[in-house]
Amino acid sequence: MTYTQTELVSAALSDPANAPMTLAQIVSEEIREFLRSPQYRELLEADAYYRNRSDVQRKTNDIKERSNARIEHPIYRKLVDQKVRYLLARPWAVETEDKAYGEALETLFDATFRRKVKSLGRGAVKCGVAWLQPYIGEAGELCFLRIPARELVPLWKDTERSELDGFIRFYPQVVYVGRDKRVIHRAEYWFSGGVLWFLCTDGSGEYRVDTGHGTEAGGWTEPHFTLGGKGYNWERPPLVWLRYNEEELSLCHYVRDLIDDYNWQTSVTADVLRDVAKFVYILKNYGGADLDEFVRDLREALAVKVEGDGGVDKLQADLDVSAVMSFLDAERRDLFDFASAVDTKDPELGNASGSAIGFRYMDLDADCADLADELQDTFRRLKPFLDTWLQATGAGDFSDSTFSIAFNMDLPVNETDIIANVNASAGLLSRRTLLENHPWVKDVDGELEAVEAEKRQELERYGAGLFDDHGGGGGLNGGE
Repeated sequence: MTYTQTELVSAALSDPANAPMTLAQIVSEEIREFLRSPQYRELLEADAYYRNRSDVQRKTNDIKERSNARIEHPIYRKLVDQKVRYLLARPWAVETEDKAYGEALETLFDATFRRKVKSLGRGAVKCGVAWLQPYIGEAGELCFLRIPARELVPLWKDTERSELDGFIRFYPQVVYVGRDKRVIHRAEYWFSGGVLWFLCTDGSGEYRVDTGHGTEAGGWTEPHFTLGGKGYNWERPPLVWLRYNEEELSLCHYVRDLIDDYNWQTSVTADVLRDVAKFVYILKNYGGADLDEFVRDLREALAVKVEGDGGVDKLQADLDVSAVMSFLDAERRDLFDFASAVDTKDPELGNASGSAIGFRYMDLDADCADLADELQDTFRRLKPFLDTWLQATGAGDFSDSTFSIAFNMDLPVNETDIIANVNASAGLLSRRTLLENHPWVKDVDGELEAVEAEKRQELERYGAGLFDDHGGGGGLNGGE
């Protein structure tokens, strides 16, 4: 008899005695399969490249006396961070027609949460997918945990990977047995009915139920969280995700070979420059005993012994690395091109006009716009958890309200061109519209208030000067 993954897990939960596999066996097998998968290898590789450790570290040299440079360039980190900063470095805003809902969400979306979202975006670009788990902290507050992609096995309900049956989180933990320091491995299986804990202490990869959690009568299952001394479960497994693309492939998947070759070519060129001698001496009928004596005589006496028609010539090495540098420049352009990024070292970028800057940022802007759409979906998946929490804490029932996120992805601009266009539009557009498009204005309402305040001050000064010219208004009292 065959079983789907969902059927196998359901059988293990509902009828453990007659199920084809226990839940501990299912968890162990899912973790083993994930650790053997190409996806897991790519996750580790992407993380290593972000930490500036690429394939060039495997470079060797058979001759021990020769150089073996392994030059790393943090290109992948630059590419990933550029996208994340472009999309999430500036504050994003909550947009909703329900004012009370917006105020409640702004309270939840504090500085800590916004850093989590930025970290979530970095994880998605770096590894292809990133995970965020809502949970209730020890003080009874709503918190969010960024789970590394290498520590999580999703159990999908559908082939489109749009809804979860549950998920397995596994991770090592350092413990002390007496004075001995050991590493054990823990696993958590989260589903709509709660969470079960598993433990592997012998390194075999076979997990068993951790009876230190839950009770035997309850099947060792714990609730998702406890509030006011009572256990509760979310309606669905508490996990949301952000994908960099539909295939969940990291940016490293597309540029890894270019980064490897860039580092390799640079390292090989460095080896040549380090190892080549400035001069190669050509000896004819040398009268000394060996080459060491020749070098010593040349350094100390500035002369060497020759016999008959002997002599010493020198051959100067003529290195031309211009072809290599030209190749590396082309490869660098390819890197930023295929990564949909902007090379800020481009000497022509600083003097580019507004339209030229927009053209150069077009690919980066489009790529980040796609990521922003994925992030909107992440917030929509997070909404039921936020609404449940707000209702449980008495903030209100906002299940029928909606919200979206407005991201601030401003392109670099040529301020001179923008200001000239704003000035040219004076009299055609409202003052608010002009201020909204002025590059120096950050707070339009504040700027409008400042302009009106300056006008009032000018009127007051003008009025006071007018009355002073007429003797302080004495004509009003002349009849007395």
